Amino acid sequence: MRNYCLGLMFFAAFVLAGCNGNGGTKELKFSGTLELNEHSVGARAAGRIVSLSVDEGSEVKKGQLLATLDRYEQFKKDFDRVRQLFEQGGTNQQGVENAQLIWDDQAVFSPVDGVVLVKVREMGEVVSAGSPVAVIGDRSNVWVRIYVPEGVINKIKMNQPAVLYFDGLKKTFNGRVSFIASQAEFTPRNVQTQEERITQTFAVKVTLENPEPFLRPGVSCDVMIRVAP
Repeated sequence: MRNYCLGLMFFAAFVLAGCNGNGGTKELKFSGTLELNEHSVGARAAGRIVSLSVDEGSEVKKGQLLATLDRYEQFKKDFDRVRQLFEQGGTNQQGVENAQLIWDDQAVFSPVDGVVLVKVREMGEVVSAGSPVAVIGDRSNVWVRIYVPEGVINKIKMNQPAVLYFDGLKKTFNGRVSFIASQAEFTPRNVQTQEERITQTFAVKVTLENPEPFLRPGVSCDVMIRVAP
């Protein structure tokens, strides 16, 4: 599954707060936006979309039927007929399973509990096999991507704890460093100043430990990481 960018990442003010009385540690402050693990979903067969039951922002459950193609009802009838034959001894279990697969090929299901981030197609459109119909964000895997300057990246460790502050919320959230890029890159172009844009940085992901359903992708977030001086 590909990861679909939910918002422009930016490297806001990097702050070295100095000694704060907590064992001589220092706080590093970074900014980013909330992202979810994403899944592009489509039907395994080609056809015309005849039903599409979700919109962008819709909450979905794992296994939920999202869309069907034009031969969905016909293959459902075929499946029901094969299942009846099986119950009467007229076919075997493999025949039932094959009919089920053919029927399922005409449908799009959600692979996770999550939220519809992008509705790629509309009802009535013709799609090819495997073509994405929607992009689903997985609420069980939520993180903020930050950019750490090369001068301090060695202070950041895997599983290091962090505290996250989201715009408009008084509640803080705990997180841990879950990814550190192995190669440096230039800070993204959408950063405000030229000096920051030419800084060599490392992308770091901080995953929330207990994400709340009300957190929406794209929300701005400040990440505080406490390190040794």
